Amino acid sequence: MPSFRSLSANERAILSLLQRHSPLSRAELARRTSLAIPTVSRLCDQLLREKLVEADTKVMMGSRGQPSLPLSLNADGAFAFGIAVRAEELSVVLLDITGQERGRAVEPLSETALDAVTQRIAALTTQLASAGSIAPDRVAGIGVALPGFFVTDPLRINAPLGMDDWAVDALEVKLHAALGLPISIENDGSAAAMGECIYGAGREHDDFAYLYIDKGLGGGLIRNSALQRGAHGNAGEFTGLIPPEQRSLRPTLTLLLKYAIDDGESYQSIAELLEGYTPDAPYVERWLADVRPVTELVVSAIASIFDPKAIIFGGRIPSPLATRLIESCNYYSVPVRGRDRPFPEAGGPTFRGDAAAFGAAALVFDRFLV
Repeated sequence: MPSFRSLSANERAILSLLQRHSPLSRAELARRTSLAIPTVSRLCDQLLREKLVEADTKVMMGSRGQPSLPLSLNADGAFAFGIAVRAEELSVVLLDITGQERGRAVEPLSETALDAVTQRIAALTTQLASAGSIAPDRVAGIGVALPGFFVTDPLRINAPLGMDDWAVDALEVKLHAALGLPISIENDGSAAAMGECIYGAGREHDDFAYLYIDKGLGGGLIRNSALQRGAHGNAGEFTGLIPPEQRSLRPTLTLLLKYAIDDGESYQSIAELLEGYTPDAPYVERWLADVRPVTELVVSAIASIFDPKAIIFGGRIPSPLATRLIESCNYYSVPVRGRDRPFPEAGGPTFRGDAAAFGAAALVFDRFLV
C-alpha cells in the first residue's frame, strides 16, 4: 500500500503551484498562496522530508537579498498508473508527478472480461514498476479511463456493448481488492481533459473544453482548473448536442476507418489505421469535408453555452489531422453593430501518447496530491 498521508489543502496548493510554475522560492509560494512565510517554510520542510519536493541549487530569485533555495516537485517522489480499457485494446502508462511518462505498455484484447483484463493490468503495472525501479510505496494509485457515460441507481459507467463486465456498480471497490491500490475511475473524455488540465493546456487556460475524438465523440469541461462532472457525471458528452439524424457524421475515428475501408484499405482496427493512414488520402479529405458541419455545430454550441478560453481537439486523433479539422471549421457568427462576441481559441493536445491513459494517471494526482 502507498505510504502517502492525506495532505492539507495548503500543502496541495503548494504542490499545485510547483507543478505549474517550478521552481519557486518560499517567498514566492507565500505570495501566491497568501500564507505567512513561516507557515510556507514549515509546510515545505515537511514536503521535503517526505520527498515530494526537492530543493534546487542556490540561485538569485530576485535582484536583492541572499540566494535562496528554489523548490520543485521531486519527479521520483510520487507515481501513478493510468489505464485505458477499450473493447479492443488495453493501454497502460506509468507517470511521475511532474507529468513525465516513465513507462508504457499497449496490447490488444481478445476478451474484455473484467477478471481477465484485471489480471493483465496487474501483470503490466508490475512489469512497468520493475523496469522503472519504482518503489511500491511511491505509487499513489491507479486511474482507470473507460468509454461510456455514467448512469445512476446505482452509479456506474454504462460501458459500450461488449464491455458488459465493466458496466457494474462498485467497480472501484472490485479493482482495489484485486490490484491493492487506490482506484480512480472516470470516462475517457473527462480523464483526458484532466490530463490536459494538470500537464497541458491548463498551464495557460484555467477554463477550456476538451473534445475527445476516438471511436465515438465525447469530452470534458474544465472550469477554474477543476474538472466539471455535472449532476450525473456526464458533463462533456458532446454527442448529445447533435441531432440523432446527424450523428453518423460526427468527427469520429470509426467513420474515418469506414471511409478508409470503403476506399480499399485493409485496416482491421482504429489502432491499425492510426499506424498507417496517409494524411492526404482521398478518404481523409472526404472525412474532413463530411464531419465539418457537425463539428462546427458542436464547437459553436460549446462557445455559446460554456464560453471557455479554449477548445482542445484531442483523444486519439493524430495531431496533424486535428489541426486540419480545426482549420476547416468556423464558429457560428451573429455579429451586432459589426462586432461579434469573442470565441475560444481552438488547438490540438499539448502532449503525445494515449490521452485517456495519461489523463487517468493525472486523476490520481488530482485526487491525492495536486
